[in-house]
Amino acid sequence: MFTEFDERKGLVKCFWSDIRHRFEKVEPVFTNIVDQLSPNQSYPLYIAYYLYGDTDADTRSSLFPNINGDYYRITDPNLPQDILQHLGYSVNGTPLGMVLEKELECFIDLKNEQITIPWLVYKPGDIFPLSTILNKRKSHVYTPNGLLSSTAGARSTFMLPNIGATLNHSNLQRDFNIRSRPAKSLYEHWQVFREVVNSSVISTDWRCCIVYFSESWLISLHNDVSWKTLKQYLHELAWYRYEYERNRIYYDITFSIIQKNRNLKPNPYLVDTAKHLFATALGAAPGYVPATDNNALPVDILQQAFVESYGLKKYRPTVMQPKHFNFQTDYFPIYYSLQHPATRIFSPRSRLASSTINEVRELEHIMNIFIEELSKDGALSSDTVVGQIAKFVKFSYFHNALDTHNILRNSLELLNSDKRFNDTLFLHTSEALFAADASFLRGCVSIGSAAIPTQQKTHCPNEHAAIPE
Repeated sequence: MFTEFDERKGLVKCFWSDIRHRFEKVEPVFTNIVDQLSPNQSYPLYIAYYLYGDTDADTRSSLFPNINGDYYRITDPNLPQDILQHLGYSVNGTPLGMVLEKELECFIDLKNEQITIPWLVYKPGDIFPLSTILNKRKSHVYTPNGLLSSTAGARSTFMLPNIGATLNHSNLQRDFNIRSRPAKSLYEHWQVFREVVNSSVISTDWRCCIVYFSESWLISLHNDVSWKTLKQYLHELAWYRYEYERNRIYYDITFSIIQKNRNLKPNPYLVDTAKHLFATALGAAPGYVPATDNNALPVDILQQAFVESYGLKKYRPTVMQPKHFNFQTDYFPIYYSLQHPATRIFSPRSRLASSTINEVRELEHIMNIFIEELSKDGALSSDTVVGQIAKFVKFSYFHNALDTHNILRNSLELLNSDKRFNDTLFLHTSEALFAADASFLRGCVSIGSAAIPTQQKTHCPNEHAAIPE
């Protein structure tokens, strides 16, 4: 059920000397530290290859691929003894791993609300799950089970234009033998994407590759003093990754004091949204961007399928994907939409009926007050990274309808500030239009960097920002 021959499928057992070069390519600092330890064959590693959309871990446990195309859990009775011996420590969670190829999304799936909340996007070189693996053993458990899932590639992804036409969808069913019904919400796009990409008609080498560390690595990390440099390195990664969460209570107090001092009594849902926009600007929560490569999903295959088979002719096949923003280096903006909410707190909306345009106007008012107060010298949190966000990040608001108050800009203007909306990996017809009337853009917030002193922003749209939470 597993193999020692790497054919880019299933679970492959190997050792440090076998794949050191792959570690060095994505995480050279980690590689140099481990080289000093020179782990022998008592420290096996397991390379797992996942197809696009495959579940790496659900709310129950991790899933490991086998060479037959199926998956098994640590608790399965037919699990090979070798896997149980070396990865059995993850029976109640996820084994320590590193992404070697493509991306992995960790998310919360709210099926009843037809929404996924992207939690973390792991890219090549990222190590996980630091929060659970490096905790000292104690009687109290703080990390809940049954909440997070993760998939190979992007789960919280969708096509910007509508792809729910029944007649057009029947073309996909015919050409790719898919069973999904026409997608009636952005939440349902992923299932269609997954079936198209993994159809027997399609031949693709897209794989999310993860290497899992056996229990012997963890035992030495916790008990062998010669491994203290590696342990310290992993602790520093965890400290950096959760820096925002460790300080969030202070930011929440700051926002509350601002509301009190300014006599601000807004819709609680919009206050939560405003706080989430700051978290997105910090990179602590993912936002959405137009996909420009195949790292998160096979964009080129999907765009070709929707143009040639589905018959998407009027609009460009723009695919949106989750991404962490780095306001100090990212040249292009990141986006959030009130039509596709992803806040991590679920305050009720106002009982008074309100249009999306009115909600965005109120959100803009709340954000302006927060930004004004945080930008003042000597103000609470003004000397923190949140204060930097207030000074150096620009928030812009968009809708496809005319705003008589001139607060919201027309979504067509996005073409002038973000060329990614013009680009596709599969060449579309020159007559194809930007889907400015897409539901995601009807109440969309653009989060982009302004000029930052002594910082140089990169113009590379494919650069992946660090995850500074």
